[in-house]
Amino acid sequence: MQNIERQAQKKGVKLKAYGQCQFCGSNTAGGVIECFDIFNHIASHFVGGNGLSQFIYTDAHCLQHSEVHGRWNNNLHLTRQYLILERNIEWEYSKTPLLSDMMDKYKLSHPDALIPALPVLERGNLTVTDLVGLKQDEFESMLLTWAIDVYHAYNQFHVIAKIVGDLYINKYER
Repeated sequence: MQNIERQAQKKGVKLKAYGQCQFCGSNTAGGVIECFDIFNHIASHFVGGNGLSQFIYTDAHCLQHSEVHGRWNNNLHLTRQYLILERNIEWEYSKTPLLSDMMDKYKLSHPDALIPALPVLERGNLTVTDLVGLKQDEFESMLLTWAIDVYHAYNQFHVIAKIVGDLYINKYER
């Protein structure tokens, strides 16, 4: 992952290290910096764990923080959410480069299919801070609820995710 400050700077965005997260509205005192600290802390517990959880966790957070990621980032993460949440594809690391390659081919012929960042604070009602302090069974349930919440926030772009996701399925999952 690129340095979030460098990526934000490229987009002319100043990151706030105070108050709630300026992108997702998470209940922090240290702004987006603390939001990413919490994200990274929780992510460190996924090592060797449930792959599904790890991917929907990353996708949800990335979709809520578009300003600190690459231009086509939303397309990849929303499409992966579609594949996991809607099509029940069992995801693993080796599939992401294949999806990325499919996305690269698609965007060459569909440069207008870029999924933009949603308005700030309209990227789902739940955030990474809703996962803090939960027991394992509560965590898994809340994680899925958060991922679905973020996925539905991007509802108007599901058609793009479905097209690319179905292209991926037809090539790699049959």
